[in-house]
Amino acid sequence: MRSVEIARWECNYLSRSGSWMLIYGRRKTGKTWLLRRCLKWTLYVTLTRGGNCIVEDGAKREFMDYEGAIERVLETLRGEGNIVVIDEFQRFPEKYWDLIAIASQESRGLLMICGSSMGILRKIFDRKSSLLGIVSGFHIDLASVSDTVASLAKNLSPRQALLWAPLARDPWILPHIDLAREPWHELLDKAFTLIPIVEGLVGEVFLEEERQLTKLYETLLRLLAMREWNIKVLANKLYSLGLTSSPQPSSVTGVLHVMEKMGLVTRLPLWKTRYSRVYYMHRSPLLAMLLYLDEVTAGLETKVPIEVVKNRYSIELQFTIGELLAEYHDLRQAYTILPGGEGDVDIVLLDRKGNPKIGYEVKMGLITKREVMKILEIASKLNIPKMGVISLTEKPKIGVIEEYGPKELIKIALETSKKNRK
Repeated sequence: MRSVEIARWECNYLSRSGSWMLIYGRRKTGKTWLLRRCLKWTLYVTLTRGGNCIVEDGAKREFMDYEGAIERVLETLRGEGNIVVIDEFQRFPEKYWDLIAIASQESRGLLMICGSSMGILRKIFDRKSSLLGIVSGFHIDLASVSDTVASLAKNLSPRQALLWAPLARDPWILPHIDLAREPWHELLDKAFTLIPIVEGLVGEVFLEEERQLTKLYETLLRLLAMREWNIKVLANKLYSLGLTSSPQPSSVTGVLHVMEKMGLVTRLPLWKTRYSRVYYMHRSPLLAMLLYLDEVTAGLETKVPIEVVKNRYSIELQFTIGELLAEYHDLRQAYTILPGGEGDVDIVLLDRKGNPKIGYEVKMGLITKREVMKILEIASKLNIPKMGVISLTEKPKIGVIEEYGPKELIKIALETSKKNRK
C-alpha cells in the first residue's frame, strides 16, 4: 500500500496567516510537517540538541552557530514577503529574543516559531517576555477526526478507515504500521518497538520540569490509560504513591490542567452520572493504547488475549466516533455512566446549554434488535430526545431516527473536513 498522508485543515490556516506566530503542542503531532509543507518559507532554522543550528534557504543547508543563525534570521525578515521558520525554538537562548522583538518593528517579513515543551509556552506569554504581544499562539493538536477519516478513506475500505482513525490521528504512526491488518493486532505485535517512542515524546514535553513532577505526569498518564478517570480516585492513588502532598482532588486538578493545555489529556462532560461531572481521558488514543499495553503486559513479559486488547480499543473508537459526530452536528460531546453497573451511553451530544439532543450506541459488529430496544429504554429513562445506532460493519436497518454504517460515517467525515477547510 502506498504511503498515506493526512490532509489537515491547519494547512489552510497557516498558509493564509499574516501574523507572527508560536506554533506549539506535544511532539509528533505534525507541527514540522505542516510548517514545511504548508508555508512557502524563505529560511528554515532548526535548533539542535547540541547547540547548533541547521539553516536552510531552499538552495542549500548548512550548520551555523547561534550568532550566525540569528543574523540570517534578522536579515531575511527585512525582505518583503519573506517567511522565516525557527523550529525547536525552546532551545534558543533567551538573550536573542530582544533582537527578534526589535526586528518585529521594522520587519517586512513573517516569523513562525515552533516549540514542543510546556516551558516555551509559559515563557513566551509571561508578562516579562520580550515577545509578549508580538507573537500569537496556535496549538497543533492531533489531526481532526474528520480529516483523518477523509484521508484514510482514499486508500482503505470505509470500515478500515474508521477502525484506524483513532490511531492515525497521531500521524507519526503511519510509517510503522500495516493498515491492511486490524489495529488491535498491529498494536499488540508492535508494542515492544512503539512504547519507547511514546515514552520519549511524552517526556520531551515536560523536559524542563522537576524530576518529581515528571514522575507525577507519567503515573497520571498510565492511570488514565487504565481508564481510571475519577478525580477522587486519581488523587487518592497518587497520594498513596507519595507523588502528591494531599489526597484531595485539588492536588491533581492543576496537573491535569497543564496536561490538557499541552494536548495530552482531555475531559468530557459527564451527563446524568452520579457524583461525577467530568470524565478525564487521554487526548491521544494511540498513547492511551500503548501505555495500557505496557501496563497490562508488564513490559511484554505477560501475554494478553487479543480480545482484551480489542475490547479496550473499542472504547477509544467509541470516543473518536463521538468526536466526529459532535463536530458534524456542531454539538458538544458528552458521556454517561449509568449507576449500579448498568452500563453507559456511548455518545451523548449536548447543545450549548447542556441539554441532550441525541445519543448513540456504537458497535464494531452488527447490532441486534434486542440491543436497540434496550438502548431506547435507557434513552427514554434519561430523557434523551433522540437515539441513533452505529455499526462499523454495515448500516443498521432497525427503524431508529439515525442509523449509520461505515459508508454513512465516511460521508459525514468528508463533508465536515471540507467545511473546516473553508
